[in-house]
Amino acid sequence: MAAAELESLVDNCISKHGVHLIEIAIKGEGNGKTVEVFIDAEQSVTTEMCSEVSREVGEMIESSGVVRGSYRLTVSSPGIARPLKFVWQYKKHIGRQLSLRVRLQDGERDVVGRMESMDENEIVLSSGKNTAPESIGFDSIVEARVVAPW
Repeated sequence: MAAAELESLVDNCISKHGVHLIEIAIKGEGNGKTVEVFIDAEQSVTTEMCSEVSREVGEMIESSGVVRGSYRLTVSSPGIARPLKFVWQYKKHIGRQLSLRVRLQDGERDVVGRMESMDENEIVLSSGKNTAPESIGFDSIVEARVVAPW
């Protein structure tokens, strides 16, 4: 089974549900395989969305035969622990704390702060009372994660 082939099939299958494919992870071997499909949306992912996508993706996998043998399928949102991968994901996190790894000319640095705003090229992050907000271009972000509020 080619992960790229599965990704292409799933991406085509879910687009009509108003969600985006973030990642597919295939774990295990033989009859103990688990296929994890992570989806996200501009607003939020509901359990109903996950159920609909799971049902349709399961039918698509069965009819295509792209996954051989038995497997367990799970469909969920990426959750707070997974990094943001696409620019459109940032918009729903305006006002939240982000932890970034940013590429510099001479290396990388970590930045944590509240995302104040964004546009198609950059985000504006406020890291504290005594510092001015900082503009950070998407092209320099190596990794971004939402910081749990608890």
